[in-house]
Amino acid sequence: MPEKAAKRGEMNDKVPIGICQIRQGYDFLDNVERAVAMVEHAASLGARIVALPEMFLTPYEPAAILKAARHSASALDRLVRAASGAGIWIVAGSMPWPSPEERLFNRSFVIGPDGQVVHRHDKIHLFDCTPPGGPAVRESQTIVPGSTLGDFATPWGTASVVVCYDIRFSPLAQLLSARDVRFLFVPAAFSLATGRAHWEMLVRIRAMELQAFVIGVQPARNDNLAYVPWGHSLVASPWGEVLYDAGPDETVALVQADSAQIDRIRVQFPLRAHHRNDLYATLWKGET
Repeated sequence: MPEKAAKRGEMNDKVPIGICQIRQGYDFLDNVERAVAMVEHAASLGARIVALPEMFLTPYEPAAILKAARHSASALDRLVRAASGAGIWIVAGSMPWPSPEERLFNRSFVIGPDGQVVHRHDKIHLFDCTPPGGPAVRESQTIVPGSTLGDFATPWGTASVVVCYDIRFSPLAQLLSARDVRFLFVPAAFSLATGRAHWEMLVRIRAMELQAFVIGVQPARNDNLAYVPWGHSLVASPWGEVLYDAGPDETVALVQADSAQIDRIRVQFPLRAHHRNDLYATLWKGET
């Protein structure tokens, strides 16, 4: 269950994670203002890490993404100041970011409590699909795929980020498991159809595979958008249980994650020790 407050002096085993499920509109500057306010609210509740959704400053629609890109640098600057001001970590969802091409990266930044960017992830897999129930999406028209997979150190263990469609590709989870990732953040923007069908399933199975906490953060549902997001930001435990479901509406919540639970599950249920590395392996060929 989400906690309403947390003490700053807690042991490093426990980390209060802030979930910021923003209801986006077409006013990009207002989206940024409200995102920063939500982050600061989560910090005031005691969050040590605060996470935002995919493309938090814009609806996930091609024309809006292209127009919003000019605000990304200033949005990052605002979040850098918020992180250093509150002394918190921020997983800055994702935002449209310039690439060497005309298309944009779908880039997530992680900001440390000193205001330094400690990690970035460009969405690797692009959603060019027409799922049952729609809508048709051709992400490659506006987004260029990334080619790196990394991780970053926190006081509570190794963490990483994948963005939305990336969560569907199990080799990434296998690679991150081998890197001892204990917290996986998944900024996402699943639609009503894909969210209803697969979102909870994917968050829970990745938590079970990694034997880690998976924090999936989505935008709140807004039926006034052309692309209506599913909402239902989730936190899943190392046993694959749902610890928190945000529902469809805009909200800020605090969820306690106890990294000691990761160690207990991994001792009781030693998946990594049972890997048959003599028979199979997953290999990362890209940059790190």
